[in-house]
Amino acid sequence: MRAIILDKSSVAYKIDRDIPQLTRLYDVLVKVHYAGICRTDIGIGKGIVPAKENIVMGHEFCGTIARFLNGECEMDGWKVGDAVSVNPMSFGTIEDMMCGKDCDGAFAEYIAVPNSALVHLNPLLLSPFGAFLEPVAAALAPLKFINGRTCIFGESRIAELTFQVARIMGHRNIERIVSIDELKKNCYDCIIETEPFNIDAYINALKPGGVLVLKSRSYSPVPFTANSIAMKEVCIRGARYGDFNAACHILTVTANHLPNTLDTSLLFGNIYELSQYEAAFAEAENVGSKKTFFKICAE
Repeated sequence: MRAIILDKSSVAYKIDRDIPQLTRLYDVLVKVHYAGICRTDIGIGKGIVPAKENIVMGHEFCGTIARFLNGECEMDGWKVGDAVSVNPMSFGTIEDMMCGKDCDGAFAEYIAVPNSALVHLNPLLLSPFGAFLEPVAAALAPLKFINGRTCIFGESRIAELTFQVARIMGHRNIERIVSIDELKKNCYDCIIETEPFNIDAYINALKPGGVLVLKSRSYSPVPFTANSIAMKEVCIRGARYGDFNAACHILTVTANHLPNTLDTSLLFGNIYELSQYEAAFAEAENVGSKKTFFKICAE
């Protein structure tokens, strides 16, 4: 099968990768329709994010169930042909094993997944919308920490998505800021960062007892002044994922062009074939780029 792999800490395209074999753990074979390139994928390809060598890359995708380990047409409530995505962090017996990083991922025609990681999709989402499920679920995560006046900081697509999702979920006392100069001292109850390089500026802009939510998932150390955090009694929270079913609902109503949904014109970029991986990664690497997708086995 066609696949994009990590080959000696660089990205490579293969046309003869074996179709994954099912096991007791990876017991569902999914035919991949679309997959999205994430900043984590770029970091893996550059050797910045540690990853297992020779794995298939990619963790944001949608597809259809092709086969079960037991050979039946149904298993645990799932059926062959069901439209699905996954929680990409649920791929092992240990916590935080991630497809496309610790085991084979979705930049390929097929991926083997644990049935426990599956997320049901509306068939309407067998498109770039379905491959956008993981980013939307991640954008939902910081919202549980919002309290009072809130700022989402950053000019990236992640900041734009988080801001849109917050508005969809009914948060109105929220603003987006893209410049450090716009942050005012002791102004916010909560700041959601999407750029991890300005921790001290965020602390300064928080009210005493405020909450700083870390959204950016940087793999590199970042500096901050511990005294400022202690003196203002600031709480720092990490944001992982919100509810994947809620993310699916947001994407379904968006795909149906209903009101109060995502503006994908600000989020979705170009769609490439797997063989065009160099151009796709080059576009995705641009700081201000929109989400770049691969069309793999879409029908």
